Amino acid sequence: MKFLIAGALIILGILFRTVWKVGDNFEFVTSAALLSGSYLGIGWAIVVPITIMMVTDLMFGNTNIFLFTWSAYVMIGVLGWIVLRMQKSRPKADQPWVEKIIKASGLGIVASIWFFIWTNFGVWLLDSWGMYPKTIWGLFDAYIMGLPFLKYNFLGNLFFVPLSFSVFELIKSSTFLRNINPGSHSRESASWRRESKH
Repeated sequence: MKFLIAGALIILGILFRTVWKVGDNFEFVTSAALLSGSYLGIGWAIVVPITIMMVTDLMFGNTNIFLFTWSAYVMIGVLGWIVLRMQKSRPKADQPWVEKIIKASGLGIVASIWFFIWTNFGVWLLDSWGMYPKTIWGLFDAYIMGLPFLKYNFLGNLFFVPLSFSVFELIKSSTFLRNINPGSHSRESASWRRESKH
């Protein structure tokens, strides 16, 4: 089950970076990383975003900045995993799915800021075209030039993260499963809960 979910997230991540690309940094990779960390475990939180980036970078090419983009998404996935573990250790809320969607949306905002800071630092550090001098002002210029990408990444995360977590929570809900297939409700929901714990 986890393998199928991870595969679906990878395919969606690739499609939204290729065929369904809306704009630079308006992507599904952050959502895929957070979903993997939250529902599938820390291993998939690393594998899913790395696979998406590896496939799409092979298709379009990249520079040594991939060291920063790939590691940024891995950290986002690990963050999703850590926050879920913290939530499990707390008393359950009356509507845990609402809390999870809100928390995931907040993580999407944090992820945008982290990705912006880390990758633009990488652009400045690894700059082979001499665009930015290796000074504090050069780093400042790199961040200024990256602001348009931050905007699209921020908008993408505000759209994809709450939507994707809402879909996952809907699929997990007993009411939804009962309406789709009454006979398999108990087996499916129990199976999902067991796999989510690992």
